[in-house]
Order: sequence, then structure tokens, then C-alpha cells
Amino acid sequence: MREVSAETLLTAIQDGKPWLARFTGKEFERAYQDYREKYAPLFREAVLSGGEEGVEALAEVLLDGLAEGWKRQRPWNRSLAMISDKQMIVCFLGPLLMEDPVCAPLEEKLREGWAARWPKEAYRAASLEKIRKGFRPTFLGIALPFGGGEDED
Repeated sequence: MREVSAETLLTAIQDGKPWLARFTGKEFERAYQDYREKYAPLFREAVLSGGEEGVEALAEVLLDGLAEGWKRQRPWNRSLAMISDKQMIVCFLGPLLMEDPVCAPLEEKLREGWAARWPKEAYRAASLEKIRKGFRPTFLGIALPFGGGEDED
């Protein structure tokens, strides 16, 4: 089994522009499937190669890489880069990791590590099903009275 580099895994978060552009009710399902095909095997391999004790170290490496990426941005773009990365984690990477029992601990460690480093920017995880229910049918920007999440938490 080959070693998966942290840069490859960071790409799943930091190169989010094309994925977030497809975060719509019509395109999300296909975008998520494409994202899963591309990145799920890489994250699974990284988690398996590190073992149980490697999950926390992997989460730290990923969070360090994100912080380094923000530092490379111009000062006025850093908060936007952070928001974009957080959106990718919540909308794509989090559900991907949560649906695989091997990778679920990595999702938890990433969320906890993020909250410890940037408490004002903490986020909550959402399952794929919950995200799917979040898309509401609209017409001209007005929510229609049917469909969507009638059984919201």
C-alpha cells in the first residue's frame, strides 16, 4: 500500500471552488458522488496506514496544512479562504468521512481540532442525509410550500 501525502488530502479541502459551485439542489448529489469517487479511497488509505493512533496525527497535519494555506493568502483573502475550507469540510469531506466507519474518527478529530484552534469558527458536523434535506424547492428565490425538510431537528 502506498503512502498518501498530506498535500493530496489537503487538495480535497483547499481546492473547493469547483465543488462548492455545484452545491445546489440540482447538482449536489452528482457532485458528492464525484467527490466520493475521487477522495474516499485516499482518506481511507491514509487512515488505515496510520492506525488508531495515527488518526489524531493525521488530523493535526491536515489542520496545520490548512493554516499554512491561509497564511500564504493575501491578508484580505485569509478569512474567505478559511470560510471556503470550512464549507468544504462541512458539505463534502465531513459526510464522506462519517459514512465510512474506518474514517469516522478522523472527522471527529478534525472537528475537535478545528474547534480547539479556532473556537470562534467552530462548526458542527452534518450527515449526508441531513444535507440532502436542507435543499428546499424554490421558484425565483421564494421557497415553495412543499418538499424539503418537513421533519427538521
